[in-house]
Amino acid sequence: MARDDKNYWLDQQCAQAFWDQRLALPYQELLNDTARWLDVRAGEHWLDLGCGCGQLTTTLWQRSGAQIGEIVSMDCNAVNAEAIDKLRRKLVVAGKTPPIRFVVGNFSSGLPQFADESFDGIVSGLAISYAESCDAQTGRYTDQAYNHLLAEMFRVLKPGGRLVFSVNVPHVRFWPIFWKSLRRASRISKPVKTLINSMRMLAYGHWLQREARRGRFHYFPIGEIEQRLRQVGFADFRFCHSYAKQAYVIDVRKAALIAQQEPTAKRMIAPRQTA
Repeated sequence: MARDDKNYWLDQQCAQAFWDQRLALPYQELLNDTARWLDVRAGEHWLDLGCGCGQLTTTLWQRSGAQIGEIVSMDCNAVNAEAIDKLRRKLVVAGKTPPIRFVVGNFSSGLPQFADESFDGIVSGLAISYAESCDAQTGRYTDQAYNHLLAEMFRVLKPGGRLVFSVNVPHVRFWPIFWKSLRRASRISKPVKTLINSMRMLAYGHWLQREARRGRFHYFPIGEIEQRLRQVGFADFRFCHSYAKQAYVIDVRKAALIAQQEPTAKRMIAPRQTA
C-alpha cells in the first residue's frame, strides 16, 4: 500500500467486537434473509468468505441437515480461529465433528490458495466490499482488488455453483443498526459487554464510511454490483434489502454454459482509480 493506513479488520479487538453482532436484531434479519437463499446439499463443499465468528458457517451446516461435505471458513484475522474451533465443538452431532476448516487469508489478493472449480457454493456476509488495492505509482485507491475477487469467486466455483453474499448499501448509515440493536441489549446475558462492543462497532463503522469515501472500500449501488457480476460471468441475479435496509443480499450462480466460455481473466473489469 502506498499509504500507511491501518486496517482494523486485522486487529484482534475489532474482530472480537464484531462477534457480538450476531446478537443484534438487524444482523438476525440479515442472517435469515441470507439463509433463505442458501441451497446447500449433502456432500457439497462450500466457502464462507470473511467468516468472522462463523454465523454463516453454522447456517451452512444447519441448512445441509449436518450432511455437508466440507465448509472452508476463511478470514483475514487469525483470532477468528478460536471462534470457529468453539463452533466446531458446539455443532458435534452424534459424535460426528463437523467438517469445518478455518483458513487465514486476505481476499484482497484473490483466492490463490484454492484450485479452479473447488466449491459448490460460496457465502459471504458484509465482507467483499473490503477488498482493497492501491496503485503503486499514483498512490490512489482502485477497485482492482474488488473486481479481481469477483473473478476469483467465479473461478473457484464449479459450473452451476451458487454465490450468496451481502454488502452494505451506498452511504450506509450505521446509526439505525445501532439503535435497533439496543432494543435487545438489556435482554441478553452480558448487556454491558454487548453495549461496549456495540459502541466499538459504531466507531469502526465511522472508519469504514470514511475509507469508503476515499475509495479504499466499496459500497456500490445495486445496479453497478449486478453489472460487475454479470461481466465476470455470473447469471440469475436477484437481490433484496436487509439489515435495517442498510445492506443488500445478493444471489447469483455460475451457469454451466457460461463456465465453458472465454477464460475469466479475459473478462476482468478494468480498475478505476479514486483520488
